[in-house]
Amino acid sequence: MADWITATGADTSTYRGLDRIFEYTNWDGKLTPTNCGLAASATYLTHLGKFPPLPEEAAQIMNALEADHPPNIFFGKFGTSRGRVERMCAAYGTQLDFFEEEETLRNYLDQNKPVMVMCQMPGKQILGLHFPSGHWMVAYGYDSNNIFLSNYGSMTWPEFREVWDGFIPGLIRMRNIGLIAKDLNVS
Repeated sequence: MADWITATGADTSTYRGLDRIFEYTNWDGKLTPTNCGLAASATYLTHLGKFPPLPEEAAQIMNALEADHPPNIFFGKFGTSRGRVERMCAAYGTQLDFFEEEETLRNYLDQNKPVMVMCQMPGKQILGLHFPSGHWMVAYGYDSNNIFLSNYGSMTWPEFREVWDGFIPGLIRMRNIGLIAKDLNVS
């Protein structure tokens, strides 16, 4: 459920990024299997001051996002498109810009500017076959070994590089792409 999180387990001698971020998760809404794009957007918009960082208001905020900007890939069954995330943020006064490359991602995190990312994750198993899925998260910090992500936790840099470069993010124009508020873009 929505609350403040920190980079638990980070190497404090190499950690760069936010000390904490107010995190929304899929479980703050009703469309839990497919609303990670909304949770990432709510996390990001809260960081920008568009929503209050109050756990008791999280369900109401997620319900409003689900009503006004529901997941839209294949009738919402496969999550939220990049375009929907961009329009959702624009509805709250935040125009998004995109960038490529890990170095730029690290530069933003060095400046305490979190970034929305989409990663390929293990999905459902159907008839013995594993199908990948996508998962929206907000990157908010990193150390020499790991990147720290909302609605997930942490993963090693090699793991992140693999899933950020996945087929599923490529389907929605998010392969190796990060989204950041235009007024925060300094590249």
